[in-house]
Amino acid sequence: MSAVAFIRSDLNEVVVSAKLWFYGSFATPDLAGKIVDEINNQYNEAQGRILIREANGNQSPYSVRFDIESATVSVDEVFNLVQSNTDYRNNYIRIEQDNFLKRSFMGNTLGGNVGHWLISDNLGESTTAAHEFGHSLGLDHPADVDLRDRELPPPIMAPRGTLVRSRFQWNPAVIAGEFGGTMKPIYRKVCAEEIEMIFAGQVFSEEGTLNLGILSNLVYDEVGNPYYFIV
Repeated sequence: MSAVAFIRSDLNEVVVSAKLWFYGSFATPDLAGKIVDEINNQYNEAQGRILIREANGNQSPYSVRFDIESATVSVDEVFNLVQSNTDYRNNYIRIEQDNFLKRSFMGNTLGGNVGHWLISDNLGESTTAAHEFGHSLGLDHPADVDLRDRELPPPIMAPRGTLVRSRFQWNPAVIAGEFGGTMKPIYRKVCAEEIEMIFAGQVFSEEGTLNLGILSNLVYDEVGNPYYFIV
């Protein structure tokens, strides 16, 4: 997904704004609401802060607040929306039973604004949506997938199969790496460091805005293949 961040100097706050347009066989307003609730809750509970250089040259800490909205549309409607989109707030996610990768994914480019998600991933209840949202903002999986020394919950970008403390496993009673001995995704939490990473190396415009991600602007078919537009 992509998003637009803007500075609220009056509140010492940076707001990350995005809208997720859901379509497909399993896209409903109720599910869309659960998904954005998970994303907003996960990212806002992290209480992320970044340093902003102000006009006087001083750096001041700003809190980061996520304001994510949703809408559901038909497949026909999404074609028109995608082809005319120039707004980094807009993201287009198809929700289906299955796809060729057998998992939810965000496009083929890190930071893209399109995705194909699976209803079987317990969207809105499993941290999958929050994890995929991180990919949309340019976050990748961490290089270290052995987090057994980490006391805190695994970060939101930890992939399935990550080794963790036993209490964060599917089955706490088994040895790490055995069946059931890897991270259960529901235990993932967005950490403040991940929010800092979203903004690393980024520069706000003079108007105090920042486009995050990439406008891939694609529509997927039922099993995750992209349609290509003739222009």
